[in-house]
Amino acid sequence: MSRPQPPRRLHRAVVLAILIVGGLLWLALTFPNPAQMGSQSWIALGVVVLVAAMAGIAFSWGRYFRRR
Repeated sequence: MSRPQPPRRLHRAVVLAILIVGGLLWLALTFPNPAQMGSQSWIALGVVVLVAAMAGIAFSWGRYFRRR
């Protein structure tokens, strides 16, 4: 008989949520005055966040949801 798997997905989700909150808190505390940032800076920040989100989704999809 095989043993049941430990709840790794819940642990990973909790760690990911903590990292997201920590990153947003760090960004809020270290971010310069938003009124002084130009539109190019906002666009660059949006592109970086979008690419990082897409890479994370692609990694998770390939690792956890591929058909076997």
